[in-house]
Amino acid sequence: MEKHRPKKERFSLFGPRSSGRSTNPPSSSSSSSTSAPPIPPTLCKTDPHPSIPPSLRKTDPHPSIAPSIPPGPPILSKTEFLEAVRCSNQACQRGQYSQAVQLYGKALSADPQNCILYSNRSAAHLRLGQYQTALDDALKARLLNPKWPKAYFRQGVALQYLGRHADALAAFASGLAQDPKSLQLLVGMVEAAMKSPLRDSLEPTYQQLQRMKLDKSPFVVVCVIGQELLTAGYHGASVVVLEAGLKIGTCSLKLRGSVFSALSSAYWSLGNAEKSTGYMQQDLEVAKTLGDQSGECRAHGNLGSAYFSKGNYREALTNHRHQLVLAMKLKDREAASSALSSLGHVYTAIADYPNALASHKQCVLLAQQTQCPLSEARQLGNMGAVYTALGDFTNAVLCHQQHLDIAKTLGNGREEARAYSNLGSAHHSQRDFDKAVSYHTLVLQLALELEDRTIQMRAYAGLGHAARCMQDLERAGQYHQQQLDIAEELQDRAAKGRASSNLGIIHQMKGEYDAALKLHNAHLCLVQELGDYAAQGRAYGNMGNAFNALGMYDQAVRYHRQELHISLEVNDRPSQASTHGNLAVAYQALGAHDRALQHYLHHLTIARELRDTQSTARALGNLGNFHCCRGEYVQAVPYYQQYLTLSPQLQDLEEEGKVCHNLAYTHYCLGQYRESVRYYEQDLALAKDLGDKLSQAKAYCNLGLAYKALGEYNKAEDCQRYLLSLAQALNNTQAVFRALGNLGDVCVCRVDVAGAVRFYQQQLTLAQEVKGHKMEADAYSALGSAHRLLRQYDLALSFHQQELSARTALDDQQGQCGALGRLAAVHMALTDYATAFQCYQAQLTLAQGLRDARVEAQVQGNMGIAKMNMGVLEEAIGYFEQQLAMLEQLSGVECVLDRGRAYGNLADCYDSLGDFEEAIKYSEMFLTVAQSLNHVQDQERAYRGLGNAHRSLGSLQQALVCFEKRLVVAHELGGSGGGGEGGGKAQAYGELGDLHSQLGNYEQALSCLEHQLNIACTSGDRALEGEASAALGAVYQLMGENEAALQWHQSALEIAEETGSGRSQGMAYGNMGLTYEALGNYEKAVDCQEQHLSVAAQNNDLTAKTLAYGSLGRTHHALQNYTQAVMYLQEGLRLAEQCGRREEEAKIRHRLGLSLWASSNLEEAQHQLYRASALFESIRHEAQLSSDYRLSLFDLQTSSYQALQRVLVSLGHYDEALAVAERGRTRAFADLLVERQQGHQPLTSEPYTPTPDAYSPVTIEHILDTVNSQKSLVLYFSLASGYLYSWLLAPGTGIVKFHEVYLGEGGAELQAAEIQGGGVSGCQTLEQHITAAREALGVDTYYSSSETENEAGDLLEQQFEERLTSASDPTDCLHSLVSRNNVFSRSGQSLSSLVSSTVSPVRETSSSLLCRPAPLTKPPLRALHHLLIAPMEEVLMPGSGAVGRHRQLVLVLEGELYLVPFALLKGSSSNEYLYERFNLLAVPSIGSLGAAAKSHPRHRAPFLYSGGGSMTAVVGAPRLPSRVMERWLWGPLPSAHDEALRLGELLGCQPLTGTQATKERVLAAMSQAECVHFATHVSWKLAALVLSPSQDPGVGSETRPKESAPCGGSLLRESGDVGASTELREERSEDGGSVCDTESVCDAESVCDSPPLQDFLLTAADILDLRLPVKLVVLGSYQECVSRVTSDGVVGLSRAFLTAGVQCVCVSLWPVPMAASKVFTHSFYTALLNGTKASAALSEAMKTLQSSTHFSHPSNWAGFMLIGCDVKLNSPSSLIGQALAEILQYPERARDALRVILHLVEKSLQRIQSHQSNAMYTSQQSVENKVGGVPGWQALLSAVGFRLDCSGTGSGLPAAVFFPTADPGDRLQLCSSTLQSLLGLPHAAFQALCKLVTAAETGDQLINKFKSSLALSLLPTT
Repeated sequence: MEKHRPKKERFSLFGPRSSGRSTNPPSSSSSSSTSAPPIPPTLCKTDPHPSIPPSLRKTDPHPSIAPSIPPGPPILSKTEFLEAVRCSNQACQRGQYSQAVQLYGKALSADPQNCILYSNRSAAHLRLGQYQTALDDALKARLLNPKWPKAYFRQGVALQYLGRHADALAAFASGLAQDPKSLQLLVGMVEAAMKSPLRDSLEPTYQQLQRMKLDKSPFVVVCVIGQELLTAGYHGASVVVLEAGLKIGTCSLKLRGSVFSALSSAYWSLGNAEKSTGYMQQDLEVAKTLGDQSGECRAHGNLGSAYFSKGNYREALTNHRHQLVLAMKLKDREAASSALSSLGHVYTAIADYPNALASHKQCVLLAQQTQCPLSEARQLGNMGAVYTALGDFTNAVLCHQQHLDIAKTLGNGREEARAYSNLGSAHHSQRDFDKAVSYHTLVLQLALELEDRTIQMRAYAGLGHAARCMQDLERAGQYHQQQLDIAEELQDRAAKGRASSNLGIIHQMKGEYDAALKLHNAHLCLVQELGDYAAQGRAYGNMGNAFNALGMYDQAVRYHRQELHISLEVNDRPSQASTHGNLAVAYQALGAHDRALQHYLHHLTIARELRDTQSTARALGNLGNFHCCRGEYVQAVPYYQQYLTLSPQLQDLEEEGKVCHNLAYTHYCLGQYRESVRYYEQDLALAKDLGDKLSQAKAYCNLGLAYKALGEYNKAEDCQRYLLSLAQALNNTQAVFRALGNLGDVCVCRVDVAGAVRFYQQQLTLAQEVKGHKMEADAYSALGSAHRLLRQYDLALSFHQQELSARTALDDQQGQCGALGRLAAVHMALTDYATAFQCYQAQLTLAQGLRDARVEAQVQGNMGIAKMNMGVLEEAIGYFEQQLAMLEQLSGVECVLDRGRAYGNLADCYDSLGDFEEAIKYSEMFLTVAQSLNHVQDQERAYRGLGNAHRSLGSLQQALVCFEKRLVVAHELGGSGGGGEGGGKAQAYGELGDLHSQLGNYEQALSCLEHQLNIACTSGDRALEGEASAALGAVYQLMGENEAALQWHQSALEIAEETGSGRSQGMAYGNMGLTYEALGNYEKAVDCQEQHLSVAAQNNDLTAKTLAYGSLGRTHHALQNYTQAVMYLQEGLRLAEQCGRREEEAKIRHRLGLSLWASSNLEEAQHQLYRASALFESIRHEAQLSSDYRLSLFDLQTSSYQALQRVLVSLGHYDEALAVAERGRTRAFADLLVERQQGHQPLTSEPYTPTPDAYSPVTIEHILDTVNSQKSLVLYFSLASGYLYSWLLAPGTGIVKFHEVYLGEGGAELQAAEIQGGGVSGCQTLEQHITAAREALGVDTYYSSSETENEAGDLLEQQFEERLTSASDPTDCLHSLVSRNNVFSRSGQSLSSLVSSTVSPVRETSSSLLCRPAPLTKPPLRALHHLLIAPMEEVLMPGSGAVGRHRQLVLVLEGELYLVPFALLKGSSSNEYLYERFNLLAVPSIGSLGAAAKSHPRHRAPFLYSGGGSMTAVVGAPRLPSRVMERWLWGPLPSAHDEALRLGELLGCQPLTGTQATKERVLAAMSQAECVHFATHVSWKLAALVLSPSQDPGVGSETRPKESAPCGGSLLRESGDVGASTELREERSEDGGSVCDTESVCDAESVCDSPPLQDFLLTAADILDLRLPVKLVVLGSYQECVSRVTSDGVVGLSRAFLTAGVQCVCVSLWPVPMAASKVFTHSFYTALLNGTKASAALSEAMKTLQSSTHFSHPSNWAGFMLIGCDVKLNSPSSLIGQALAEILQYPERARDALRVILHLVEKSLQRIQSHQSNAMYTSQQSVENKVGGVPGWQALLSAVGFRLDCSGTGSGLPAAVFFPTADPGDRLQLCSSTLQSLLGLPHAAFQALCKLVTAAETGDQLINKFKSSLALSLLPTT
C-alpha cells in the first residue's frame, strides 16, 4: 500500500503559512498501491538567445583596478605589470575586448592568484560571447576569493547566457549571501529571474513585493525565488537559494519556518532524508514556538511520512498520532483524514491489521462526510489491502470493487487502474494467478491509454509477480525488466530499487546467482541512498537468500542477521517471522541445528501471534522438514499434521500435496508403512484433483514403495504399473525408466531375480535408445547388483565396470563414488579383498572431494571390513575409529544405523538401562501422595513401580517388600485392578513369583504362580492363564525339572495359539527350545527355535528375533553345524545392535566368536571375542545391576578372555594374548581397588589420592612399562581351557620367549569334554602333577579330612548370602571370595550350557605346534620343572643376554599354580634350586605389582617406640571354646603359641595370644603395624583366619563397642549370634524377606550354644573392609592344622590383604614342623630387621634351613611363598638413617643438635655398662631447647631405645625422655659411632654432607657405611 500524499502548498508570503497538508515522501510500497505518485512538473524550454542584462549593455566606465604589487615571483617588472593592467582596462573601455583578454592574460601570468583580473577578463569574455570561458574565469575568481561579490555576479551572468537559469539564480543568491547589500547582485538576480522560465509564476508575486516595498529586501527576494525554483522542480538550485536566504537572515520566525518547510521538501525530493528530516524538526520547533497548531500539525505529518519511508515505524506512529490529535483540535477534517490514512499505513506495516482497518474505515467515513468520492475510493482500496493481508478475501474484493465503481463513476482512469491493480493483488494472494494476470493486464491497457508510465510500471510489476508464481520465469523476467526500464526512464530511484529486487529474485530462481546478487546489491545501494531502512532489510534478506542458494551459508547468515536487526528496529513483525525462517535454513545448512531449530520456532511463534495462516503453515512445514532431514521423524510428524489441519483455510492443494508426501515419507522412515500408505494415497487424490499427472506419477511411485515395504507386492506392482502407464502417456522417459526399475525391485523382493533382470534390461534398452547416459549407468548398476544376488560375479563385475566408465564419462563424481562401492562389494564377495580395498580407497578420495561426510563414513567402515578380512586388524581398527568419529557429527536413521555398525566393529554398543535411583525417588514421592490421599489404586501402582526399580537396581529384598505390599493393596482393591476380575491380584502374584524365582526361592515362586493361575482359570482369562503357565515352566526349568517345564510350556503354547497371540506363541516356542536344549534334544530344540523365529518375524518383534537367532546359533553350535551357527548368530548380533540390547549382544558375540573359532575363522573370532569381553565388562560396571547378575556376566567375561587367548595364540599374536590374559586377570582386582578408593576414608589424617583409572584398557605397552619399572624378570603363566601359556619378560627387552603346552590327556574325547565342561580336565591334570609332588615331599600326611569345616563353610556362606542381600557389594567380590571358589583365578568355568558354550572348539588348526607335558613317569618335581621352567631354561641361564643380570624373578600365577613349590624346582642339568638362582615373588597379575603401595602410600612420620616397642604385631594360638574346637576340629596350637612368644621377644612387641587374640584387638593392632605375623589356624576353605571369640559370651553384635566398627567386620555383625540371626530372618520374612525352611532353622538351633562364626573368623570379606598401612603379612602353617591349603584360599586371602593395602603376603603351602619353623622365622625376621628386602630375606632363611643338618629336607623350607611386592621393613639402622637425614636438613644448627644427642647416647651407654637399672629421665622441653628446635631428635632417640613419654602432660607433669636400660642390637653403640664420625668432620665437609643428604635413603646408606667402617675397625690387626 502507498500512503496518501497530497501536494504541498506553494510558499506564500502573504497568507497563512500552514495548510495542514503533508509533504510527499516517496513510498517503498509494492505495486498494489492505492494512490498515484506525484507527477513531475513540466519544464519550460530555455531561450537560446537571452538578452543581456542592462548592467552589461554598456561598458563599465570604471573597471576594477588590480593590486599594484602582484604576489608570487614576478614575470614582468612592476612598471610593466601596471602598464599591462592599465592597457587592458583601456581596451575594455574602447570595446577592444580581444586585446583586453590578451592583456589580462599577460597580467595574470605575472599574478595568477589575482581574483580581480579573472573577474575583469570574465567580463571581456562575456562581451565576446565566449560564455563558457567567461564562466570558467568567474569560477576561478570565486575560488580565489569566495567573498568577492563580483565573481558571483560574473558567474550568474555567464550561466544566464548559457541558458542555465536555475544555476544562475543560485549564483546570484550565493553572492547575496556573501554581500546582502550588493544592489548589483540583487538587480541581476531579479532580471535573471524575469528572463527565466519562472517569469509567468514569479512576476505577479514580484509586483506585489514592489507594492509592499519589499523588492529591495534580499531575504524576501531570495526566498521567493527559491520557492519558485522548488515548485518548478529545480530542487538542487532551490536548496542553494533557500539556504542562502537563511544566511542572509531575518528576524521573522514565521518566515524562517517557511524556509525550513521549503528546504525539507527540497531535500526530500533530492533523496537526502537526513537533511530533510532535520529541517522538518526545525520547522516543527518554530511552529511550536509560534503556537501555530496548524503548522505543528503539518510538521508532524511531514515527519511521520518521512520516518515511515525510512522504515522507522515507531517514530512514524508517534508523529501521525500527534498529527491526528492536532487535526481534531483544529477540527480540520482533511488533516484528520490524512493522519488517519497515514496511521493505517503504519499499522499495516507493523502487521497491526485491526488498527489499520479501523483507521482506514474512519477515513472512509470522513470522505463520505466531506463528500470527497476520490478520497473515499482510495481509502476503500486501502481497506481492501488490509483485508487481503488478513486473508479475508471476500471483503478485500468487495472493497476493491467499490473502489473500482467509484473510479468509473468519476471517470478517473488512474483510480480505475489502481483498483484493478489491487484486485489483481487480492486474487494473487489466493493463488488465483490467472485472474490476477487478467486484472494486471487491464491495468496495463489503461496505463497505455493514459500514457502514464508510472501506472505501466505498476502493471508490469503485478504481471511479473503472477508469472513468477506460475513458474513462467522467462515471462516474469521480461515484465520486471520493463518495470526497471520505466523506473530508470522516470528517474524514480525507489521504483528502480523495487524493480531491481524483483528482477534479482527471478535471476535467483533461474540459478543465475551472480546476476541476482548484482541486482540485489543495486537495490541495497538505492535504498541506502534513499534512507529507506525497512527496504534495506528486504534487500539484505534477498541477498541472504541468494548466498544461501549459492551454498555460501556464512554470508547468508550475515545478511539475514542484518535483515533481522532492521526488522526488529522498525518493529516489522511479518519481516521478523520470514527472516527467522531464512536464518533457520542457513543455520541448518551450516550444521548449526540448535540455532536453526530456535529460529524455526521463532518463525512459528511470531506467525501465530500475527494470526498469519500462510506464514504459520510455512513455519510448520519447515519445522517438519527440519526434523525429517535430521532423521527425527517422530518430531516431524506433529508439525506436518498441524499443517494439514490448516490446509482447508489455505486452499493450496499443491502445497497440501507436498506436505502429504513428506508426512508419508516420514511414516515410511519410521517403519509405519500403513500410515505411509494412507498419506501417499491422500497425495495421489490431491494430484488427481489438480489434474497434475506428473504428481500422480510421483504419488504412485511412492505408494508402490510403501506397499513393497509392507510386503504387499501385488499392490506395489500395480502402483508401479500405473506409474509406467502415466509415464508413457506423458512421454516422460525418466519416469518410464524409474517405473521399470521399481518393478525390477519388486521382483527382487519376491526372490524373482531373473524377472528383475528382465526389467533392468528394459531399462538399459530404453536408456540406449534415448542416449541417456546417466540412465544407462543406472541400468548397469541395477543389472550388476542383480547378478551379484544371482552369484554371477563375472557378469556383475562387467556391468559395474561399465557403470563406472559411463559415470566417469559423465564426470558424475557422486555416481562414480557409488559405482566404486558396488565394484568393491563384488570383489568382497569374490574374497578379493585387496582389489576391494583399492576400490574403497578410490571411493574415499571421491567422497572427500564431494565433502559427503555420510558416504565417507560408510567407505571408512567398508575399508575397515576389508582390512579385517585381510587380517590387518590394527589398520581395520583405525578405519572403524575414523568412521565412528565422522558419524558422531551426523544425524538421521541411516547414520545411526551406520554408527551402530561401527560400534559393532570397534567397541561396545552404548545404551542405558535406566536411572533406577531416580525411578525409586519419584515412586516414593508418588507413594507418599497416594497414601496421604488414601487412594489405594495409586498405591498399588506406586508399589509396583518401586518394586520394579529396586529389582532393576539389584535390591531384591527391598523389591520383595514392595511387591508383597502391592499384593496386600491389590487384595484391598477387591480384585479390580485391570485385566478383568482379579487382574490386579493376578499380576501382583505373577511379579512376586518372578522375583522369588530370581531369588532362588522356587517353592514360594511356584506357590505365587499357582495362585495367579487359579485366578486366571476362575476369571476365564486365557491370556493370563498362558502367562502363568509360561512362568511356571520357567521356574521348573530353573529347578532342573525339565520334563515338567516342557509340559507347562506346551500348555502355554496351546493357549497362545487359541488366543491368537503371536508374541506369546513366540515366547512359548522359545521356552520349549531352551527346555529341549537342556534335555540334550537339539533337533527338537532347533524346530522350536525356528518356530520362535518365524513368529517373531511375523510380529516384527526385533527383540524376540534377536533371542531366537541367538538360540539357533547356540544349538547349531552344539550340533557342530558351525556355518549355520555363524549365520544365525550374525543375524542375531545385527538385531541386538539395532535394538540396543547390550547384554544380548555381548552373549551373541561370545557365542559367535566360539563358532567362528570352530569354523577356523580366527580373525573374526578374535574380533567378536574382544567385543564380547569389552561389553561384559562395561555392563558389569553399571551400578544398577545386581551382584548375582554381574557375577554371571563375570563368568562369561572370563570365558571370553580365555577363548580369546586361545585364538590369539593360534594366530601367533602372543603379545596380544598376554595383554588379554592380563586384562582378564586384573578386572576383578580393579573392582576391589576402585571400591576401596571410593567407599572408604583413609586411616591417615592426610588427604587420600585415588589411583589412576583402574579400568583403563591393559595394553602390551602398559605391561612392558610395568616390567621395566620393576627391574625384575617376569615369568607369566596363564591357564586357558586346558592350555598352559607362559611368557618370559625382561626389563628393557620385552617378551623374551613364549611357550604353550596342552595339558589334556587325549584327543577327541578330551575336546568333547571341553565342549561340555569348559576345559576343566586340563586343570585336573595340573592338579595331579602338584598332588604327586606334595606326596613325594610327604607334606600331605599332616592333613585329616574335615567334613565339619565344609559344614561351617555352608553355614558361613548362608550368613554371607544374607549380608550380600542387604549390604552393598558393588564389586561382587564377597561372593567370589567366599562362595564361588574364587572366580578371580579359576581356570575352569561354571557356566550354564544355555548361556555360553564351549571355550574350545572341536576343530584345531593344524599349524598349532603343541608341546605335550612330561610323562608322569618322571619324578614329580622334575615333571613340574619340565612343565613350567624348562621351556624358559635356556633363557634363564646365568649370563644369557639381558636376562642374566637380574637376580629377582616375579611369577605371575593363577589357579592351582599357587600350590606349586617353585623354590624347589630345578632341572636335570642344574645343581641349583630356582630360589638359589633368583629371589622369588608371586603376583596375581602384572598390574598388581606395587598396586598396594601405590594405593596406600606410607607417610613419613616419626616412628615413636614406646618402651622399645616394635611396629610389628604378632597374633598367636587364639583360644577357642571347647565346643568350637570339638565341632570344627580347630584344636590347640602349642607350636604356634611358642612361636608367637619367641617372635614377640625377637621383634620387641607384646604378642596377642590366647584370649587376647580377639577380632577387635587384632584389627586394632593391624591398623598401626608395619608387619603382622599370624600363628593361627587358617581355614583355606573359608578363606579366613581363626581368632578368639569375644570374652563376654553374652555380647552380641548389637552391644559391641561402636569404636570397633571402623576396624572391619561390621557387615557380619548384622545377624548377631545364631539366635539373633534366626529372629532377624523372621522379622524380615514379615516384610517380604526370604523365609528359611524348617530344616535350616533346626540346624541353626543345634549350635545355638556356640558363638557365631563371624565373631571369631577374620574372613577375606572382613579384610576387604579395611585400609591397612601394613607392609608385610605372614601366615604361618603348623602341624596341628587340619585345613589343607587350597589355591582358592591362598588367592582369596592374599588378594583381600593386597586390596586392603598390604604390600606383601607370605604364606606356607604346607605345615612345617615346629623346630624348622623356629629356625626359619628367626632367620627370616633377623634379615628383615637388618634392612634386607623380603624376597632376599626369604632366600636367606631357606638357605639357612637347607644347609642345616636336621632341616635340609625341602618339606621344611620349600613351602614358603611371597605374594605381592618386594618390601623392606623399617630396621633400626634405617630408622636412625631417616632421623639423621631429617636433622642434617638444617646445616647451621645440626652440629649442635648432634652434640646434644651424642651426650644423651653416651650417658646411656655408661649407665648400661655400669649396670644401673634405676629409671632416669629428662624433660623433653629441655632437650628441645638444647637442640635449638631442630626436628628429628625425637625419632633418633626413639630408634635407639629411648622412650618418649607424653602421659604426664594430662596431669600437669612435663613430657619426659626416659633413658634405655639395655642396648638391643647395639643400636646405641652404632649411633654413638656414627655421631662421633659426623662431628669429627671439618666444617666444610660437614656442610657439603648436609647438602648431599636429602632423603631418608641417603641417611640409610650413610649409616651402613659407618656400620661397615665400624666393623673393619674392630678387626684384629696383625
